[in-house]
Amino acid sequence: MKGGNGQWTACCPNHGDTHQSLSVSIGNGGKVLLHCHTGCTAEDIVWSMGLTMKDLFVEDRPPAKTSGRASVVATYDYWDDAGKLLAQKLRYSDKHFSWRRPVADGKWEYNRKGVPHRLYIAGKLGGLVHICEGEKDADNFHGKIGGCAVSGADGAGPGKWRREYSEQLRDRSVVIFCDNDDVGRAYAQETAAALHGAAKSVRVLDLSKIWPEIPEHGDVSDLIEAKGPAEAARLLVKLERETPEWVPGAAEPDPLLSLFKSLEDFPEEDAKWLVQGWIPEGQISIIAADGGIGKTTLWCHVIAALSNGTTCILDPPGTNREPVKVMFLTTEDSVRKKLRKKLRLAGANMKNIITPDFVGDRSGLLHKLKFGTPDMEKVLRAFRPALCIFDPVQGFTPPKVNMGSRNEMRDCMAPLISIGEEINTTALIVSHTNKRKGAYGRDRIADSADLWDIARSVMMAGYTEDQGIRYLSNEKNNYSQLQETILFTIDSDGQIQKDGTSWKRDREYIQGAEIARAAPMREDCKAFILQTLEEAGGAMPTAELEEKVKTAGYTFTSMKRAKKELKAEGAIKHFQTEAQNPGIKPGTCSW
Repeated sequence: MKGGNGQWTACCPNHGDTHQSLSVSIGNGGKVLLHCHTGCTAEDIVWSMGLTMKDLFVEDRPPAKTSGRASVVATYDYWDDAGKLLAQKLRYSDKHFSWRRPVADGKWEYNRKGVPHRLYIAGKLGGLVHICEGEKDADNFHGKIGGCAVSGADGAGPGKWRREYSEQLRDRSVVIFCDNDDVGRAYAQETAAALHGAAKSVRVLDLSKIWPEIPEHGDVSDLIEAKGPAEAARLLVKLERETPEWVPGAAEPDPLLSLFKSLEDFPEEDAKWLVQGWIPEGQISIIAADGGIGKTTLWCHVIAALSNGTTCILDPPGTNREPVKVMFLTTEDSVRKKLRKKLRLAGANMKNIITPDFVGDRSGLLHKLKFGTPDMEKVLRAFRPALCIFDPVQGFTPPKVNMGSRNEMRDCMAPLISIGEEINTTALIVSHTNKRKGAYGRDRIADSADLWDIARSVMMAGYTEDQGIRYLSNEKNNYSQLQETILFTIDSDGQIQKDGTSWKRDREYIQGAEIARAAPMREDCKAFILQTLEEAGGAMPTAELEEKVKTAGYTFTSMKRAKKELKAEGAIKHFQTEAQNPGIKPGTCSW
């Protein structure tokens, strides 16, 4: 082996390697990492060295104290079909194992290289074959009960039953002893699945059915010791007779895997709407706007209509609805000082609206009411509102969740969808928008872009160019085409009044506002340019003019647009060559 500092190369023991194609390194926690560049698997490599995959891990515990060198306490012989000894597996007093192979002149070579994958066989392979987890159990069964018992070479665990073992047992009747732990049960099922179709018959024996008091990790050796050989034999014969043949799917279904279905098992369902075209049932919707636009007034208007069975500004003509129960959770406005009056004036049915009493919370229980928590699920399942408002999103995001992390936000909010679809509760999340200049649509959602992705409908609100007129734009809609933008005002009583519709979106309104803010600056810049040229006698170099404009505090963009408009109006001219205008320098403006 060559190398150092945690990186080595060596000849691979699993094939006739002469070029050191095996890379060896130390991973996290001291784990030994093996990679053969010719394609040998790590399992085959450790097999060739007389080790197991477990030997690649450093156990996080102090080494056992031993006095002197560990001694061999058991030897297990592995034979080929012709009765030739292939190898011996040695078990030591300190519970580790090693392998050795017979070579010429009665000598041994202590490695596993070249040993084929074979079953350990206690007794003669014939009749009913009993499969145990290890050689010790196989010997115990054969020696004290009688009959043939076998085991794999590497004990129980995922992938430990090899296809070569199944070939050795082809067309034979087998029973599998299931150790009383999760690893044992999983290994028994994996073994049965591998033997199904190869063996003549397969049965998995659950020892707890004949030994109810079996301890955790209990196995057939423990049964023999506890009951005695004669009674254990009687019980095992009874169990073998009563256990039906193993068939695929007979085991208890895995909770995770059982959640996967063929697409043909899913029914097709049309989207249902809490508010037609705007707020889908059982999903997450978002309303986002700058402060002062009227987000709270908007959601109060919506829940008032839902609670009383009336229409809101989002409803199409002819809408009819039954009153429903709604809930709002807010950390921003006082229920007593503001929201109750606002909802009463909006015509809400107070009996159908539920909200927590933060003033009455002396123990701090409401502070635990966060997305993705058991408390939130408990509340939603208990009251089952048709709609639940969360205002603002930051107030219900767990404190350790980074709102800028897409995965963290998706993980904590995803339960709102699964719960919502189950109990038919729609979530409307209120979000502030950021102040980034020129941002529109999803780029305006504050703190977390993942809010946009997880929502099925997104509404953005803001001011139009007209005094006092606001807009509510449907910016995203997964279940319908985008709805026409609603224009509205807020009257002196703080109530929503519809003022028409528009097909303009958030982008057009944001850009229009930017242009409107820039227009006065541009007009001032135009006046400054004309005044500067007049003071210079009617003409001056362009570079000098631009420097004066910049010094006066105007931006390059304002100056560029101002010059363009002045040229279009014929107020200034730009001369490019001295030859065409004697006495005037190239690149000069005049008026």
